[in-house]
This record gives sequence, C-alpha cells and structure tokens, in this order.
Amino acid sequence: MKKFALFLFIIITVPSAVLKSQEYLDFNTSKGDNQKRILLVPFDPRIYINDATALIAAEDGSTHDEILEYFRYQFNLQLYDAMMDSCTIISLFSDNTRQDKEDINGLYSIISYELVKAMPNNPENPDKEKKSYFAKKREEKEQQRRLDEISQYNTKIVDGEIVGKRQPTHDMYLNIVFHQPEVLAEIANRREVDYFLFINQFEIKGNYGDPYLTGNSKAERTIKVHFSIYNSQGKLIHGSFGENKIPFDLAEKEKISALYFPEVIRQIVNNINF
Repeated sequence: MKKFALFLFIIITVPSAVLKSQEYLDFNTSKGDNQKRILLVPFDPRIYINDATALIAAEDGSTHDEILEYFRYQFNLQLYDAMMDSCTIISLFSDNTRQDKEDINGLYSIISYELVKAMPNNPENPDKEKKSYFAKKREEKEQQRRLDEISQYNTKIVDGEIVGKRQPTHDMYLNIVFHQPEVLAEIANRREVDYFLFINQFEIKGNYGDPYLTGNSKAERTIKVHFSIYNSQGKLIHGSFGENKIPFDLAEKEKISALYFPEVIRQIVNNINF
C-alpha cells in the first residue's frame, strides 16, 4: 500500500514540475543572453568617394568596383570584430538570405541624405577629458565663435541679390533621413534588435585646397566614415563621423585597411551604449 501511494505521488508531482519548468523556459525570451542586439547596415555602394582609386588601381590592377567592395567588406568585418564581444550583431552585409537582401534593399530605398552638423563623439578616455573651469570657459567661447561663424554662411537677399558664403563641412556628417520611419520599427520587432548602426558614407579624400600640400612628402588624405545610430523605435541616438589620416601616396589597400581603419572604428563604437 505504501509503495502504491509513493508511485501515485510521483505520477502526480513530476508532470507538474516539468510543466512549471517549461513555462519558465518559454517566458525567458532572452535565452540567457542580456547583450544588446545591434543590426549593422553597411554603406550603400552608391554613397562612396575615393580619390585615391587611380593610385590604388595602378598599384595592384584592381578595378573601381573591386576596390569599393574590398573597403566595404574590410570595414564591415573590422567593425563586426570590434563589437562582437560587447553585443550580439546581425549584419546585413553578407546578403546570404532572401530576407537579408529584402531588408537591405528596402532600407536603401527609403533613405535620403542631408549634410548636417555632427554630434560630438564620446571621448575614449573620459577621465583624461576632464577640464578645468577656465578650460571649459575657453571651450564655450570657442563654440560660440564657431556658431557665429556658421551663421555668416546663411544665404541672404541684399538689394535683390542672393548673398552668402560657402559653408565649411569639416565638422559636418552625411545624415540619413527616413521617409518611412515605421519600417525601422517593423524590422527591429521582427529581428528583435535594440539598435541600428548605419554606415552612411565612406570616403577617402585629399586636401586639394592647399596647392603646396599635395606635392609635399608629408601630405595626407583623410578617411572619413559617416554613421548614424538609431534605436528600435526609429529615433536617432547619435550621428557623426570617425576619421583618420593616411599618407597621400599610400597605394596598398591592404595597408590602408589594416593600419588606418581601426582608429576610425574605435571612434564609432565608443558611442554605442552596450
């Protein structure tokens, strides 16, 4: 009789315990991973500038499209590697699936671009960035001077003529504008992502404003990568650019990628709240 009672107790309690365990597993949608999920969107090949193309092509015989795809692949790969320990990354670069192709083509189709003032990037070493009272005052004064300078470039009509100056672009970035922002929320919900990291534009440009600089052995080009970080509701979190200098006559695309991309990537990644 006692054995039968024990057997009946096991039959009743074990399924109940299993059911409660199963309910807990179904509820735990994080699957034990509390990392942020970030969708990485590479730059549209149509938004690419490289005035070192002829130099690189002469070095290794690559075509314009081959150089473009090499830099696009390498930048995406290094960015992925730099973030992989801090978050879960979903990259649209590979286009391995029909859904990936549809998402990236859909995003490109609803994006337009505008040149706007870049947001200040987060410092890599905040403790080293602490400033004294007088240093902060000097910085505020300099910021006001720059704002006054920018205001001078506004176009005005004087005596019936359009008068204005060309606005400097060294502190501006190419921002993306969504005509259908609800698409971001739909993709974020479907792919369960917290942030979108868009690479808006990739450019390598020399300083042609100084005729003496380009013929100098110390002349440089600038790698400038524009980016935008959006949250899952389609709100812009941060928009700016990362940049680095390279020797003007550097023609090896492998060296450009290996030696000069990491600094640009650090400037970008440092603005993500992992």
